[in-house]
Amino acid sequence: MVIAFVSLRIGTLLEILPAAPHGLARASDPVLDAALMGVALVESVALCTVAVRRRRYPAGWWAWADVGLAMAVLLCEPWYLSPDDWVGTWTAWGGALSVNAVFGAAIGFPARWQTAVATCGVSTAYALPSVVLSHAHASTAASNLVSYAVFAVAARSSATFIRRLGRDADRARESAAIAAGQAERDRHRLLLHDHATILRLLSEPGLEPALVEALRGQAAAGAARVRSFLAEPDGATAGSPGTLAAVVRYAGEGFSDLPIDYAVDLATDVVIVPAVADALREALATVLHNVRTHAAAGHVVVHADAPPGLGCWEVSVRDDGRGFDQSRRPLGFGLRVQVGRALAEVGVEAEIRSAVGEGTVVLLRGRLEGQ
Repeated sequence: MVIAFVSLRIGTLLEILPAAPHGLARASDPVLDAALMGVALVESVALCTVAVRRRRYPAGWWAWADVGLAMAVLLCEPWYLSPDDWVGTWTAWGGALSVNAVFGAAIGFPARWQTAVATCGVSTAYALPSVVLSHAHASTAASNLVSYAVFAVAARSSATFIRRLGRDADRARESAAIAAGQAERDRHRLLLHDHATILRLLSEPGLEPALVEALRGQAAAGAARVRSFLAEPDGATAGSPGTLAAVVRYAGEGFSDLPIDYAVDLATDVVIVPAVADALREALATVLHNVRTHAAAGHVVVHADAPPGLGCWEVSVRDDGRGFDQSRRPLGFGLRVQVGRALAEVGVEAEIRSAVGEGTVVLLRGRLEGQ
């Protein structure tokens, strides 16, 4: 809006100045004409400078001063111009300046009534000498009055649209920043959630040697991942094997203390992309951490295959542990975010079924490549 106003004002001045010598020669009072022209030039330069420095149109007394100067120039025309020059010539340069003043008022004033008052004031100042006193040019002058309303409505509408667009962009940037911050916090929590479980278990006394050994191995692997994350947080994901069976076995390597049976032979040739493999590995590790911590299971079955004709692969983790009431116990961060949300982001569905005393089943399903 500043660019539009300054460009229009500079264009107006560049049109006025070449006509100034001829206008001064025809003026009935060239001294008054030159004085008003000088004041208008100085005021325009100052107004444009302030607008550029502030990066917005100055809508306070600067705007009213611009409108007042335009009205003064128009009202003074009978004293420094002959009636034949009041309408339709660049000798009457006040008309062009006043249209530019109305444009500035339309984009600058915050309230509609301020724009309306400024437009009516300038229109009245133009009409008094041009319509009321100059009967010969009354019809032309009356037509010119329409331009004030047109400029005011068009400029005001455009400015309102641009401001609304700017507010929407600001809100979008703010929402994006909040979402980015939340995503970053979730990324940290995803990294630390399972490691916190490992550390808590290691701190408990009286653990079985097999469990201690498994936890130490997982703690060492977790420490390596944290170091990698700190060194290069945007690419700290460990590489995962490319087949479904390999991903499942890789995820369960640190859980030798659990009574797990793997049924993954039918997934040996099922290839999944690295992003899905990484998310699946993390999700399976979280599920097994939950089994270790909460289920008290005597038997765990991890099954993976790609049923013919469905165009998808499936992985299920079933335990015969204590289970939980899904209607009364909300999912924790691990199952809700690290399994559900993280897998959804790579197009993998997660379904959890559980009942008290009947164990828990976690079913993961993703699309086969090329399907």
